[in-house]
Amino acid sequence: MEITPQDVQGRARATKLAHSDPSRAAEAAYAIRHPWYRCQALASAAEAEPNRTRALKLLEDSFQAAEEQDEINRVVTVASWPLVPCLRLSAGLAEAKVRMYLQMAATEPHTLRRADALLAILFAVKDVPALKSQVLPAIAEAVSHGRGWRIERIIADVALLIRDDYPQHLPALLAAHRENRAKRKLLEELG
Repeated sequence: MEITPQDVQGRARATKLAHSDPSRAAEAAYAIRHPWYRCQALASAAEAEPNRTRALKLLEDSFQAAEEQDEINRVVTVASWPLVPCLRLSAGLAEAKVRMYLQMAATEPHTLRRADALLAILFAVKDVPALKSQVLPAIAEAVSHGRGWRIERIIADVALLIRDDYPQHLPALLAAHRENRAKRKLLEELG
């Protein structure tokens, strides 16, 4: 589906309205045609919605919009948006969604796309150790099969995110990074 200026503007409008009028933000979000932008806008509306029942409905619709994407990596990546407010509203639902998206990401044949999608999920759950530890093996496995500067950037992002909580995963991550100036800089940052 082609992205239109109305999709982008609709997301911006819904995000802006979310702070002052969550109901109108939801209306604006539902009017967005492209599922990527609708997912993000519904997540913003859900985050601002004071009524838990309505917020959960917005989250479910946001996840559903994410799943309308045609490509696995896009589904998983944009689903990271509603995961953030979902963690606050329903830990059980968030855990179920993380498991589902990890299974989905495992079917992504392109290593970089899989790693990039998993990185989005990892950042969404970064403050929840139980979920973070579920994502780490999948992302470590994905980057171990990839090559190139974008994979190395993902390795660096993951290494810096986990260095204090999961240092045991650092050797495997760093082994997947080729020897170059970027790796030396990363090693300096890691101490």
